[in-house]
Amino acid sequence: MNKQALWLRLKAYTFQHVVTPNLTERIVQMFGGTDASLHAFATKISNKHQWEKRSVLRAMEEYKKFVYLGVTQGFQVTPSSVIDMIWHEHILFSKAYREFCEEVLLQPFDHYPELVPIQDETGRFSAQYLDTLIAYKLEFGIDPPEAFWGRPKFDEQATTASTSRKKENYSDSVYSSEGPLVSSFEPAEIHSSNFSEFNGYGEGGEGFDGGGAHDSWLDASDTDSSDGGGDSGSDSGGCSGGCGGCGGGD
Repeated sequence: MNKQALWLRLKAYTFQHVVTPNLTERIVQMFGGTDASLHAFATKISNKHQWEKRSVLRAMEEYKKFVYLGVTQGFQVTPSSVIDMIWHEHILFSKAYREFCEEVLLQPFDHYPELVPIQDETGRFSAQYLDTLIAYKLEFGIDPPEAFWGRPKFDEQATTASTSRKKENYSDSVYSSEGPLVSSFEPAEIHSSNFSEFNGYGEGGEGFDGGGAHDSWLDASDTDSSDGGGDSGSDSGGCSGGCGGCGGGD
């Protein structure tokens, strides 16, 4: 297992598994280029939740970072509200998500939703959320962008009151002997998007003026929506992710 190799696989991933073979030619005709599957998936999310597509594309880049943290850190990670919505939409393509785990992550990455909103559960998820933000800065060398990581799914007061448990030794992870990702790559190699026009978009909460943007697009993740396909938005409350022995189950 190698952090650099994992990150390069994630960075290059275009969500190609969500496109079934019988739709491949049509999707390429509609969206063009080698990133047709990525744009098709982003368009689905944009239409379903009334988010600007460029916001969705940036959120998908941050989702890849969340998954990277979940695989490498040796403890269960908890996403923000925005990242969680992308995760839920990915999981809805159950076969595609399974293939993503097998071929890109090389291991399962399981989803552990909050069962009931009780204080112990919420407190645990809030602590995991803060741990995840700390791990983000350690691995990627910058603070998590506020626009995508600034809002937890659960009670924000519980998050503020929670004590973060900074992990000094991720002994449960097969990646624990390696240094942070930022020590192996230049920052631009980690944070530059596959789409140059979106670089820096949304940093610090900026850039979300217009339709479906700023707080309004974040609020969309709090509601169930349907795009006619029979699926719905994410559940309320917290959730976490882990892989095999990475922190155990909930």
